[in-house]
Amino acid sequence: MFQIDKRQLKNFDVILVLIIFLINICGILAIYSASYDMADGTFDAYYKKQILWFIIGILTFLFFSAVSYKRWIEYAYVLYALGIILLILVLIIGHVGMGAQRWINIGGFRLQPSETFKIIFVIILAYNFRDLSENNLTLIDIIKKSLILFPPFLLIFLQPDLGTAVIFLAVWGMVLLYRGVTKWTFLISLFTFVLSMPVLWFNLKEYQKNRVLTFLNPERDPFGSGYHVIQSKVAIGSGGIFGKGFLQGTQTHLKFLPERHTDFIFSLINEEFGLIGGSIILLLFILLIYRIIQNATETSEPTAKILCIAVASVTFFQVFVNSAMTVSLMPVVGIPMPFISYGGSSMLTFMAMMGLVNSAKMRKFNSPSEY
Repeated sequence: MFQIDKRQLKNFDVILVLIIFLINICGILAIYSASYDMADGTFDAYYKKQILWFIIGILTFLFFSAVSYKRWIEYAYVLYALGIILLILVLIIGHVGMGAQRWINIGGFRLQPSETFKIIFVIILAYNFRDLSENNLTLIDIIKKSLILFPPFLLIFLQPDLGTAVIFLAVWGMVLLYRGVTKWTFLISLFTFVLSMPVLWFNLKEYQKNRVLTFLNPERDPFGSGYHVIQSKVAIGSGGIFGKGFLQGTQTHLKFLPERHTDFIFSLINEEFGLIGGSIILLLFILLIYRIIQNATETSEPTAKILCIAVASVTFFQVFVNSAMTVSLMPVVGIPMPFISYGGSSMLTFMAMMGLVNSAKMRKFNSPSEY
């Protein structure tokens, strides 16, 4: 199972690890600040738990780096079936919180299967799109390849978790575009997508419709559905260029900013470290995505290429949606920022996916596989 030789160790991606480490350090500092109660000078335990998740995440990264990515792809459909079973179990016995049923309680830990399924999804995408000789996919090809998308999309949509469901759709679409489609296929797909919007709208929960309407006009309900994004914009705007300073964010520590350690932690960073701090975080993610894509270009193995493109797509969409929703450029959909937002499921998921990228990098000299 663990197949490592000197040549593979020589290709261990130190730059990838360094970027991940820097982003995580920024995340822990932000969560430390979010844990601070200005009124009594005490701290919640969020940052301690995040440090623990980071340590476990490092072990997860090393594990997925040590195991050849081809072993996971070999069992892609077995993993896919197990993931679908978990998503069904969530709808039956899952924990209900904040109006959604997204978690399964396991020994005091709440597992979020939709997060875990992201690892499985990039693996099955690598398997399903592995034939790079198929140029410009036709509509029939796309319909066949969409069969792996709709089961997880619908199950996650029913939790309901529209934001995560859309991430799966977007990543599938990015990999599809990477593979290439004919002009008419692209136009027909775009037309179908536009026509499906009314169907999607009438199947949204009432609070999800409110989020979309609030996105178009946040001031329509300033003390209800518009409260989060209005407070977020106030926090970011008050930070200015240089910020108010570490632990000095008044919007954050006077508790006007909700979900400051999870979905809106990017607002906290901008309030305390200003435009410069927020830009540094985004620059680190640009470097991370660039490094992943660079690894995709360096390997000649088809599944490794698709795997890296899929991981880069997941990372890009989560960072884009999270940062955009804090400034009202996207609806608030509850998407965490990778490595920055508090949470064990998200941390382990992204560390595992980065481990898969590193595994592909370490074995980039491999000849194209038989998959």
